[in-house]
Amino acid sequence: MLRFETIEELRAFLSDELLFTNEATQLLEITPQRLNQLVHSGKIIPIKSSKTGTLFLKRELEERKMELLGQELTSTSERMVDKMNSINNMKIIQEAINYFTIQSFFNYSDKKAEPVFDKLYSHLDLTEPLPRYFRELTRTLDCDHFILEKTYDAVIRSFETLQPTDLISKRGDDLYPKLLEKTQQAPRFLFMRGNARLAQLETVAIVGTRNPTPDGASKAEALGAKLGNYRIVVASGLAKGIDTAAHRGTLSVGNPTIAVIGTPITKVYPKENANLQKQIEEEGLVISQFSPSSPTQRWNFPMRNAVMSGISLATVVIEAGETSGALIQADFALKQDRFVFIPQSALDNEKLKWPQKYINRPGASKFSTIKELITKLEDSKVIDNEIEQEKQLSLFKEVGSKYVHRSQ
Repeated sequence: MLRFETIEELRAFLSDELLFTNEATQLLEITPQRLNQLVHSGKIIPIKSSKTGTLFLKRELEERKMELLGQELTSTSERMVDKMNSINNMKIIQEAINYFTIQSFFNYSDKKAEPVFDKLYSHLDLTEPLPRYFRELTRTLDCDHFILEKTYDAVIRSFETLQPTDLISKRGDDLYPKLLEKTQQAPRFLFMRGNARLAQLETVAIVGTRNPTPDGASKAEALGAKLGNYRIVVASGLAKGIDTAAHRGTLSVGNPTIAVIGTPITKVYPKENANLQKQIEEEGLVISQFSPSSPTQRWNFPMRNAVMSGISLATVVIEAGETSGALIQADFALKQDRFVFIPQSALDNEKLKWPQKYINRPGASKFSTIKELITKLEDSKVIDNEIEQEKQLSLFKEVGSKYVHRSQ
């Protein structure tokens, strides 16, 4: 029980703890009309009310503020989940919102966030709105209640920028790419815009420099067009240069392509590929492991290379310099026991050191022409050794037992 030695102490306490209506609305950040509704519903009980005014206890209002904000955030979250319920699993959407809220406290690092999330998952139902567990989370994350609320609200609002037909796939789901799931780099969630079933089909990635020679761009475009005739989906990263040529070559003959991007699917990068990204969304598939709330950071792009190689049976490097991101993908591909194909022209270029480093690794092979590459893809069982047939992806068979090179 509180005790006051003097009238002045009591006066100071009452002055700080008792709030008039206008002070209460400022503390709660609501309108007088909303405060009146809460009082009438019994959710907030004044200390004293008369015709001349109403008094509220500050400490009680602060507690109610947390509860009310949590209820509002839960309601907002549930409305957003309902919006995307047409093709998505509601529990997966909510779990994704919760995961990316927690991930943001670890500088958006999956490596740091996943163990914490898994530990919480062991005793909390994280497919339910996160505000129900705010008290425990403030202790686990060592953060202020208000900061957690603000972060959760920001993630929800970012998810509202997704289209109702966007798919959020969780590792282990039917629509999660099966080849990617076999790798250590498989993200917990993927965001997909377009035909999500394409991610289950046999895929070859075409990668290379952002500044290709005319010959390199021509080869990437021609290979993109050619692979579709063998019922192979072409994947690339939607970057300038080789990626753009590969996507356009595939689309030019009426076959779909997969763009694995280093930004959220709600963003466009680079800006000059906005129309191409839109076309791929409509005629193919755009995949990202980054939530709408995630900032674009330089390490996003190597991470997307791991995902791109993970969904692919093979990676073909068309042209690449010593610091090209294509080499990061080639490295991931070989570690994932996937094939990597290197052009003979790169091996013959004395200015390049990387081809010699890669060519002797298990799973790496060279090629001189597209025809030779097709033959090697057939020999490696990446594509069927049969007569070339012009078929659309609706007839493409899904990835089954056919797999890839296995390092010894």
